[in-house]
Amino acid sequence: MRRMLALTLLLISAPLFAANTLHVKKGETVTWDASQSVQILEKLILEDNSTLLIPSEMDQLQLEVANTQIGNNAKILAVGSKGADGGDGADSEGQAEQCKQGARGAGGGHGQPGSDGVSLSLTLAVASLGSLIIDSQGGAGGNGGAGGKGQAAGGYDKCPAPAGGEGGPGGDGGDGGNAGHVKILYSLLPESGLTGSIRDKFQVHAAGGKGGAGGKSGTGGAGSDGKYINMRTLTGNKKWVAGGQEGEPGIAGKTGSDGAKGQVMIEADLRGKVDEIIKSQSAQVAALKDQLVEKLAQEKQAVEASAQQAIQALESQIAQMTASMTTMAQGAADQTTVDQSMAELRSLLDQQNQQVQKLSDQLANALKGLQSRMDSVEKQVKGLSDKVDQQSSAPAQ
Repeated sequence: MRRMLALTLLLISAPLFAANTLHVKKGETVTWDASQSVQILEKLILEDNSTLLIPSEMDQLQLEVANTQIGNNAKILAVGSKGADGGDGADSEGQAEQCKQGARGAGGGHGQPGSDGVSLSLTLAVASLGSLIIDSQGGAGGNGGAGGKGQAAGGYDKCPAPAGGEGGPGGDGGDGGNAGHVKILYSLLPESGLTGSIRDKFQVHAAGGKGGAGGKSGTGGAGSDGKYINMRTLTGNKKWVAGGQEGEPGIAGKTGSDGAKGQVMIEADLRGKVDEIIKSQSAQVAALKDQLVEKLAQEKQAVEASAQQAIQALESQIAQMTASMTTMAQGAADQTTVDQSMAELRSLLDQQNQQVQKLSDQLANALKGLQSRMDSVEKQVKGLSDKVDQQSSAPAQ
C-alpha cells in the first residue's frame, strides 16, 4: 500500500512522455530530456543496437518502467564529458637584446577535469531482454598544454656570452571524473519467458575517467654563437670566445588523477514479490474472517436455539408446576410435595444456566482465536514490509 501511494504521488508530480512510452528504434539514438531526473514510464522499448543517451550535465536519473522491452546490444550511455585540453604556451619569439639572456617561454595551460558520470537507478519490469550495455564512466581529464619555446640569446661583444631563455613549463593534466553509481532492480513479467537471475544480460561499465596527460616541457632558446674577437694588443690577434649556453627546457606537466569507479548493484526487485505475498495474505485473512464470521453466526444461532428451547422447557415446567400447585392448594397438598417440585425447578434452572454458560465460553474462545490469527497475519505482513524498506534503501554495492 505504501509503495502504491508513493508511485501514485510520483505519477502526479512527474511530467511524462507522450503516451507514457519511450521507443528507440533499431540503430537510432535518442537523447533523454535533461530536465527529467525522476520518471515513471508505462513502457520502454529499446530495439536492437539502439542507444538512449543521458546528458552528462545530469547528476542522476531515477527511472521506473512497468513494461520493458530490450533488444540485442541496446545501450544506455550516461558517461561524463571529457575535460577541455589546456592551450600550448606561446613561444618567446625573436632574439633578446644585446648582452641579454633569452626570455622564458610561456607555460602551457592546465587541462580541465572531466565531469562525473550520471548515476542511474533503474527499476525495470522486464517483458523481453536481449542484452543491455550501460556506461556511466567518468569523463577523461583534459591534457595539459605544451610549454612555449625559450627566446634566443642576445648578441655580445664587450660582455659575456648570454644563454638562451628557458622553455615554458607544461600544463598539468585535468583529473578524470568519477563514475556514476548504477542500481538496477528487475522483475520478470510472465510474457518474458525468463526465470532466475538475468545479471549476465546486463553489462555495466562504471570506471573512473582517466586523468589527462601532462603537457610537454618547452625547449630552451638557442644560446649566443661562439666567435673570434680582436684582441686589444699591438698585433691585433684574434681570440676564440665560446658562445652562451642553450636555455634549459621547462618542467613537464603532471598527469591528472583518475576518477573513482562507481558502485554497481543488479538485484531482483523483491517489491513485486512482496506485493503478491501481501495480496495473498490479505486474501487469506479476508477468507478466514468470512469463515469465522459464518461459524460465529452458526454458533450464535445454535446458542439462540438452545436458549429458546430452554426457555420453552422452563415455561412448560413452570406451567406444570403452577397447575400442580393450584391443584395442591385446592386439595390441601402437603408441604413435602411442594418442596420437591421447587427443588426440581431449581435443578432445571441450574442445568439451563450451565448450558448457556458453556455456549458463551465457546463463543468467547472462537473470538479469541480469530484475534490471535489476525495478529499473526498482521505481524507477517509488517515483517515483509520492513524487508521491502530495507531492500529499497540499501546502497549500491
